[in-house]
Amino acid sequence: MRVIVPTVLAKDISKFEEDLRRVEGFARKVQMDIVDGKFIPFETVTPEVLLTVETPAEIEAHLMVEDPAEWVKRCVAAGITAVYGQVEKMPNVADFIAKAEEAGMRTGLAYELTTPLGGLEEWVNLVDGVLLMSVEVGAQGQAFDQKVLERIKKVRDLSPTVVIMIDGGLNEDNIKRCLRVGGEKIEFAVGSQILTASDPEDCYRRLEEIE
Repeated sequence: MRVIVPTVLAKDISKFEEDLRRVEGFARKVQMDIVDGKFIPFETVTPEVLLTVETPAEIEAHLMVEDPAEWVKRCVAAGITAVYGQVEKMPNVADFIAKAEEAGMRTGLAYELTTPLGGLEEWVNLVDGVLLMSVEVGAQGQAFDQKVLERIKKVRDLSPTVVIMIDGGLNEDNIKRCLRVGGEKIEFAVGSQILTASDPEDCYRRLEEIE
């Protein structure tokens, strides 16, 4: 069974609550995209929204922010259990990893589609996951870019055990393609396909069952 993680990118609390309700009752975990307006030119809701919005799902955060290490305390205080930080805005990778581990959170490094993976070999065995964008950062509903397939292979060659999270433009066909190069320890962050489906749970279940 595939690990499918519905992704919520919301600019206001009402949209955030609406999206969470659409996956409530079947999604075991949800990825919350957090954007501060510096990495890309808009802002989303912040971790603190979880202090007033209840959900039974485990929440992971994808930090598209200036210096993700500075957001770790806010995330753990809000009940977030895992953080993926964009390396492009990370002045000190070791600091981010150390702060997240000290907070007891699962830790991941996130890479834009065009960011070189050089240097990842230094960190790949110190983190729980590597998130690879398969679209340009910043908007849901974009088409999957097959360039990510070679990047999946590179990460898997560096580590047979690290979880690879693929984020963006996913459907049944390209999930199968990712699995062929990435193996079993791979997860899929799926946003608009689930959230805009007429039956979100049915969509989620079909993606889970992909072989």
